Amino acid sequence: MKGITRWIPLVCLIAIVASPSGADAQRRREQAADRAQIEQRIRAQMGRMMQERLGLDEEAAARLSEVVQTFDGQRRELARREQETRRRVDSLITSGGDEEAARELLRLQAGLRVEEAQLFQAEQDALLGVLSPRQVLALQELREDLGRRIRALRGGGRGGSPGAPRGPGPRPDGRIGERRVPSDRPPLS
Repeated sequence: MKGITRWIPLVCLIAIVASPSGADAQRRREQAADRAQIEQRIRAQMGRMMQERLGLDEEAAARLSEVVQTFDGQRRELARREQETRRRVDSLITSGGDEEAARELLRLQAGLRVEEAQLFQAEQDALLGVLSPRQVLALQELREDLGRRIRALRGGGRGGSPGAPRGPGPRPDGRIGERRVPSDRPPLS
C-alpha cells in the first residue's frame, strides 16, 4: 500500500499535464508555464523515487540524472520524428499515395528503428557506467510502469489522449484511414 501511496501525487500531476488547454491564448501560455513547473516537479519526484528504489546515494543519483538528461533530448527528437512519420503514413494511407512514397516511408521507418536501437544501446552503456546491471533492469521497469500509467491516464492506446490522431495501425473499429482491415490478418502496430 505504501508503494501505491507514493504514486498518487505523481499520477495527479500527470493527469494535470495531460488535461486539454483552453481556447484563450493567454490561458494557454499560463498553462504551458504551469505544465513546465509540473514537469519539473514530476522529474524531481521521479528522481527521488529512482534514488530510493535503486538504493542510490546522492552522488550516484546525480550521475544518473546527468545520464538520463543527456539522452532525454535525443529521445524527444526521435519521438518527434517518429510522430511526423506516423502522420505521413496516415496521410498516405488515407489519400492513397503512390508506391514510391510508400517505399520511402518504409525506408524512413526502418531507419528510425535503427536509430532507436542505437540510442537504446548507447543509453544502456552509459547507465552501466553509473548503475549495476540489476539496477539498470529495475530502472527499465520503473520507466515502463510510468509509461503504462501515463497511457492509462491519457485514455490508453498509443499514449495520446482519447480522440487524438493515432499512428499507423488499426483503430479500435478496425479501420486504417478509410480502409477496412481484413479480419484474417493480425493488426498492424
